Amino acid sequence: MLEVKELQYFVICADVRSFSKAARVLYTTQPNVSKVIKSLESKLGFPVFRRENRGITLTHKGRRAYEYAVKILEQEKHLAEIYQLDDREEVNMSSNPSSWIAETFTSFYQQFGKKQVRYQLIEANLNHILERVSSGEDDIGFIFFMESQREHLDYKLQRAQLEFHELKKSEAVLYYGQNPAPEKGTDIKEYMADKRLVQAYEDEFALNHYWEMVKGQEEDLFSDKIGVITNSDYVMNMLLKNTNLCNVSSNHLEKRSMFQGSILYHGEKCVSFGYVKRSGEDIVPLAQEFLSYMEKRLNLP
Repeated sequence: MLEVKELQYFVICADVRSFSKAARVLYTTQPNVSKVIKSLESKLGFPVFRRENRGITLTHKGRRAYEYAVKILEQEKHLAEIYQLDDREEVNMSSNPSSWIAETFTSFYQQFGKKQVRYQLIEANLNHILERVSSGEDDIGFIFFMESQREHLDYKLQRAQLEFHELKKSEAVLYYGQNPAPEKGTDIKEYMADKRLVQAYEDEFALNHYWEMVKGQEEDLFSDKIGVITNSDYVMNMLLKNTNLCNVSSNHLEKRSMFQGSILYHGEKCVSFGYVKRSGEDIVPLAQEFLSYMEKRLNLP
């Protein structure tokens, strides 16, 4: 049986192309590295490296073994991530970066957090959330997207065996940060001529692609305006508070915000907010508790 240690040594040796360099990376000695690799080759029944004066290179079979070893170590990493440090229950959730979700979760935890439960809330872009929920890393994921992208999202949901449940419709808003608000009747294209955006890190569902998605390339006002990309809602808020960067996102779900903004697309409600879960499965009770609290905050029946 191959050992994880042997695969780790093998991959690192292949990456740095030297037993001596691998030994330094692994905080061990070169003889020990050589011993582990010889053990691996004995179990596989073929050499994985060609030993040369200038270092080591993978053999033909070694290259194939390397690809498998990388995949095995990645799976082993995932197993280590879910290792229980104690016997507490866990609830794992993810969301697009959102001050409102952060505030809602904080309020929920203050009122209903349980000592015997470990809560995890990860911020990610929409595609990453779909991957996390589909793989079972998360029990539920909260997302925002443009309604015009629903068919594209449905395609991804079907492939990942997920389903989406809408909680609320919202609107796309241009937040000004520390810039003066545009005068009434000002053209948005003209207003944005000398300004830049801070946006949540990108995928094809990013809300700053709003005009590109809805009105076509000739109206794409924002794609070349990005000055900062971040996966931190805190960083985004600090930049809006202290710089002249703007931001395109949905309006605040409870109709209150610390920043001024203008509704885009003539005030039509074109942003959908809701959650994704695995098709045919019930939401685990701990995640359902937070979802129910969120629905009350949104004044849903």
